[in-house]
Amino acid sequence: MDAPTMSSPPIDDTGPPSPEPVTRPPSQPSDSPWPLYEDDEDAAFVPQNNARDFNAIITRARHNVQHTVEPSEDSNTASSVSEESNHSLPAIAWNNNDQVEPEEPPAKVRKVHSPQEEIDGETCPICLDIWGNSGAHRLVALKCGHLFGSECVERWLKAQPAKDKTCPTCKSKASLKDLRFIYARKLIAADTTEITSLQKQVEILQTEKNRTELELQKTKIAHRACAAELETLKNSLLKSQTMKELISKRTWRYALEKNLEVCKDGGCRVLTYNCRTYELYVSQKSVNYLFPGYGIRKVNCIDYSLGQFVHLHPKPIRDMAYSQPRDLLLSVGLDSTARIVDRGILSATVNTGFPLWSCAWDCSNTSEFYVGGVGGIVNVYDFRNLSACLGTIACNRDMSPVVSLCSTPYGLLSCQLNKCWLCVPQDGIWKQKPMPVEGSFMSMSYDNETQRALVSVRPSASGSERSKLVVCKFSEGLTDKVMIDVEETFSGSARASLMSRSTFCKAPGASWVAAHSESDSALFLHGLDGARTMSLPAAEPALDVCSLYLNGNSILAALSESRLRMYRAVQTSV
Repeated sequence: MDAPTMSSPPIDDTGPPSPEPVTRPPSQPSDSPWPLYEDDEDAAFVPQNNARDFNAIITRARHNVQHTVEPSEDSNTASSVSEESNHSLPAIAWNNNDQVEPEEPPAKVRKVHSPQEEIDGETCPICLDIWGNSGAHRLVALKCGHLFGSECVERWLKAQPAKDKTCPTCKSKASLKDLRFIYARKLIAADTTEITSLQKQVEILQTEKNRTELELQKTKIAHRACAAELETLKNSLLKSQTMKELISKRTWRYALEKNLEVCKDGGCRVLTYNCRTYELYVSQKSVNYLFPGYGIRKVNCIDYSLGQFVHLHPKPIRDMAYSQPRDLLLSVGLDSTARIVDRGILSATVNTGFPLWSCAWDCSNTSEFYVGGVGGIVNVYDFRNLSACLGTIACNRDMSPVVSLCSTPYGLLSCQLNKCWLCVPQDGIWKQKPMPVEGSFMSMSYDNETQRALVSVRPSASGSERSKLVVCKFSEGLTDKVMIDVEETFSGSARASLMSRSTFCKAPGASWVAAHSESDSALFLHGLDGARTMSLPAAEPALDVCSLYLNGNSILAALSESRLRMYRAVQTSV
């Protein structure tokens, strides 16, 4: 099959003669598979194919060239022609680059968006996270039309000043009230309902975890504190056990240190101790006939010398109480008055209208004090305003005088001749609880350190029973009620013509209750907690007994009607 050749179009003889055509050199060889175009105007009609059409044409041309070889020729000739044709095709295509017109660029193809760009349109422009259809990051729009996650845009607007709140994208004016939730028919976003629920569960679990960790830390701190306290208590227990072993190997006895004559005419009744000035205040009768009555005498406990006398009452003094926080001395007498002495000077007087037998300062409120007298009446006063009585405690079942008053953390202990009470204020009303002690009473005292009360009971009228010293222990109950238990009872005197007072007495590692036995003419010290009982000879009855601690020495003072005896504890070996 011959190679195609280009021929001139036929000339119509009937028409007018045409001008002689201009001969141009062929742009391609005659054996080229491409059609030959005579002029450049025809090139405008040549289709502009892309690279794929170009490859198809090249393949078709090679196929046509291979079929031009005669079938009768031998295979060597055919293969040589084919090989020559294969080598000639590139020459046909590329050797005439200078003559081939450059191809125009392909037609503009529509840009196809990548999946990443599509995802970019589904994310919040603030946090670049996918918004959802629920939860804190659900899809919202501002009035300008831009879309955001609700949590992000709210945080954005709140962070800006009120006058400068703008859209993060277009900077147009915006506010929180412009937020609109988008309820689209089709929202290409992650369904975060389950995720939001799980996130809430995670937050709850995280909060629980933080709370547990905090409780764990508190528990560890408390454990360390308890461990330290336990170690301290162990050391204290070992130390106390060692001290007890040392103390158990020694005993105490009281030796007479000083015997002072306070008043020749007698009239001494009660005494109390001032721990600030190391002085004893002793009530006595006035020795000045120009100023009859009763007052107090100061006794120096360091050199046992008699000091100043202060006149107070026209009638006998029945009780005295010293307030260490206020440095005030309170005294009451049968003249129905209570008087307050400040640094040796009479500063205030209260007239109650009935004879007074006892007094006491309040242990918690240092400005208040109690006075008790005949009729079983107890009045409460504030020394800052003595014009009015703060309250009255009266027992209708017992009209006997109040012989002793003791203020304790559990309430006010009131001892009458026939009954002992624990008075506790509740809602402005004093509730009275009877103590588990029966009999006729002489006095009562209280020890704050051991929370014990000592009650002196008179002997029976028939003389069949001796006087008793009853030790009561106070403690808190399970229902916040005060528990009063009788701890120990000691036998006393067979007769009691005088109302003598008893008290607690202490020395390192030992304690006693001291009371005078009129029938035995001795001052008995009954041992507590295993201490040995002692007796001190006393020719004159001891009306009042006071224990004090001075310069490392335990002193016991016993007062009779005219004399004051001072005993000092002396250590002895077993």
